[in-house]
Amino acid sequence: MTSFNLQRSACVALSLSALIAATAQGAVVTQWNFDSSSANASTGEGTASLIGGTTATFATGSGGTGFGWNTSTYKAQGTGSGEAGVQFLASTAQGSGYESISLTFDHRASGTNSRWAQVDYTLDGGATWVTNFWNNNGGLSPHDTFYSFTVDFSSVSGANNNAGFGVRVVSIFSPLAFNQNATLSYGANEAYMRANSGATYAPIPSTSTSSSNYGTSGTWRFDNVTVNGTAIPAPGAIALLGLAGLATRRTR
Repeated sequence: MTSFNLQRSACVALSLSALIAATAQGAVVTQWNFDSSSANASTGEGTASLIGGTTATFATGSGGTGFGWNTSTYKAQGTGSGEAGVQFLASTAQGSGYESISLTFDHRASGTNSRWAQVDYTLDGGATWVTNFWNNNGGLSPHDTFYSFTVDFSSVSGANNNAGFGVRVVSIFSPLAFNQNATLSYGANEAYMRANSGATYAPIPSTSTSSSNYGTSGTWRFDNVTVNGTAIPAPGAIALLGLAGLATRRTR
């Protein structure tokens, strides 16, 4: 009988351990895949919005399937760095809450929109923002290609189990001096650098024609915008695991 009780207690403890381990694996908290031609969250709870005067339609999504959120009407050259783009508010307090938060998204630019993007975050539902948490290192060139990015918020403890968590992706001036075309150059933090590969970083010259420039009608397209996290085990599950362990020791 003692052997049977020991085995049963051990099985319960192992089962609970496996359940908690499965819960602790990364999960989708909220996602926007835009496949319904809507900016509503496709998984979880959250809101997506346009900021800084941008407008949007829907166009072919990442991988050539479904739809993506195709945004335009960005700031005029030399104005409003970090002000225009898209915003996603997604509570990480859904269910029992999530921790170890990250953001993944697919992003592409047309040739005349900025190749530089920045991610800011909020912990209070958008009332205040921590700016320049991450940038894409100019990674939207060559243009008309989807690139996948990951932003790790695991170092931001306030992002865990927070109903007011959110992010925004905004267009910024190039932090490096560049040549927009053969006759037009800018210093660092002065202007938007177009995604077309004809724009080059100084001192490499550009051979593009003078008509090739950044423009407000250029587009940014987003797809599969996902807030990820690790589910926090419910207190009851942890308590049951402790009781199972205690029962095992007593049986022994």
